[in-house]
Amino acid sequence: MVEFLQKYSGLFIYPFVSLFISAILTFVCIRIMPKLGYIDKPGGRHIHQRMIPRGGGIAIVVSFFIALGLAILNSKVNSDSGMTLFWQLLCPAVPICILGMVDDRYELKSWIKLAVQVLVVVVIWMNSSRHNYVILGWVLPWQLSLFLSILWVVVIINAFNLIDGLDGLASGLAIVSSTCMAIWFMLVNRHQYGALTMLILAGACLGFLCYNFHPAKIFLGDTGSMFLGLIFAVMGLSTIGGAVTATSLMLPVLAIGVPIFDVFLAIWRRSTRKLLDPDAGGIMEGDQDHLHHRLFRQTRKQTTTAIAMYLIGCGFAAIALMVIFLRDSAPAVAYIILLIAVLIVIRQLAVVEIFDSAKLIQYGLAKPRHGILVNIFHPFIDFAVIGCSLGVVCWLELWSFHDLSIFIYAFAPVALLLILAQVYKVYWLRAGLNNYWNLGLVVFIGSLVSCLTVYFLFRREAVDESASGNWLELFLSGCLIFTLLNISLICMERFLVHYGQGFWIRNFYLQYQDCNSRDRVLIYGGGLSCRLYVNYLYCLQKREKQEEIVGIIDDNDALHGLWVYGFKVLGAPGQIGEIYASHPFDKIIITTLVDNADNIEQLKTFCRERGVGLARINIGIENIVAGAVVRESDGREFGTDWVPECENITPMSS
Repeated sequence: MVEFLQKYSGLFIYPFVSLFISAILTFVCIRIMPKLGYIDKPGGRHIHQRMIPRGGGIAIVVSFFIALGLAILNSKVNSDSGMTLFWQLLCPAVPICILGMVDDRYELKSWIKLAVQVLVVVVIWMNSSRHNYVILGWVLPWQLSLFLSILWVVVIINAFNLIDGLDGLASGLAIVSSTCMAIWFMLVNRHQYGALTMLILAGACLGFLCYNFHPAKIFLGDTGSMFLGLIFAVMGLSTIGGAVTATSLMLPVLAIGVPIFDVFLAIWRRSTRKLLDPDAGGIMEGDQDHLHHRLFRQTRKQTTTAIAMYLIGCGFAAIALMVIFLRDSAPAVAYIILLIAVLIVIRQLAVVEIFDSAKLIQYGLAKPRHGILVNIFHPFIDFAVIGCSLGVVCWLELWSFHDLSIFIYAFAPVALLLILAQVYKVYWLRAGLNNYWNLGLVVFIGSLVSCLTVYFLFRREAVDESASGNWLELFLSGCLIFTLLNISLICMERFLVHYGQGFWIRNFYLQYQDCNSRDRVLIYGGGLSCRLYVNYLYCLQKREKQEEIVGIIDDNDALHGLWVYGFKVLGAPGQIGEIYASHPFDKIIITTLVDNADNIEQLKTFCRERGVGLARINIGIENIVAGAVVRESDGREFGTDWVPECENITPMSS
């Protein structure tokens, strides 16, 4: 890296040139834009309270291309590649900026902007020197290559467009992302113009940020936000190259992680709400639940919110750089850390989306037609798992084939057997152990048939291509990995859905439900009746007053401090005063079947003094028709209905 900087140090003055020009042009735009009608009025989903000029992104565009052009013209090192990059960026930027300027002035329909963006991507793809990508040794057809290019560029353009909802947010995140990608170009690609382009973009954004940070004097508008997304999308394609690897794909994704993650959450959130309410807006409809909106509702300060978003962006960039440094020495460690970080980010930042998903399962999936909807997704997930398992085997070069026909012969037996075995008629949210056993057996037999089919059809080809005599050993290793991955991943997906619906989403729903009136409940007893009561609360759908479980108390000292059914055991009944001080509650529900008279009297006294309700859950049998019973084969008799009820011991204070 030091040698690289010494060789091209003369070019790195141009980011400062970009900063200087951007600051001057932004100052000019603040005076000119309002006279041209580029005004962002307050109201609606906007946070600002006064009219502010918009369309200031044109200052970033002009300063960026001026500085980049000067750097290329004054460069004596491979200026041809620099000019190629310049035109690759300028040609699509012109229509995107024209679209942005028109939209900032007249607010075009979303479908018009999307159509122009798609056309721009088609032009980028046609002018590219590379129309094919290689994934795991397989060359993608041009149709799929074009589709992936459109998806990549359109998503990133709109990611920056959506994240631009707070003073200084989009431009600040662009500085973080461009710096990260510049380090990538310097460390890995040794691509001088790639690094220089990113640093010039950072300088242009920094010059604009001087006037865009809170309190903002001018906004980027769609002109600036779409231009930033376009530059990152095109430069991201250059990092991928012809052969797509995990590292080359993750670097641009992580570098611009915050906008991409916000788009992912927006699609998740809006799709879920559309399923909950057919009258709700679709994916293209805006809302006020983006990441910056949530943080702003907590902090109530735009400056604090913007800095917090910058730090999140730096976290994504740090993970990206970690992947770069560990990609050769310890790639598994890097990917494990990345997976853990993604799970933590989803758990901490996707609260709204998880809650909406819980409501979808709570209210929507209880209906048979939605139950069918759940099972429709299982075949797609299973087929994707089979394809990924085969891809891993080929990536490890255990099966040395490069013909796509092997995919069909390896995929078809497992898929057909899953369909014929009526696996998709099982409602996996209510599955038992026998269902999982049958599923594993079906997948095992299907994988075995697939391996035998591949062996007999491609044995001669494998022998001819193998440079050594251990091809059979490699083939058997591939069969083992293919079978184990299919069994573990297909069964695990259903188990996670079952577990998530039965425990995680249920507890999340009970803790974060949105209602006008809510009782905070402390449960006494962590046995099976406690689980029954929790399920009872979750199964109740529409209630005027809902319960939020604050924790559990239990006589068993071994449970204290542990988590039972997703809720923490806070202590014993004798510690009720301390528990109330740290975790206030409105009601105590007794679910223990073995009553301790002293504890009950102590709870009664405490509840009367504090005005807290005290109730006991009763499980009984109610005959709907007198004399109507259900007789089992062993002679036992049961009533026709049973319901859990709560008997008030101490009424709640008004």
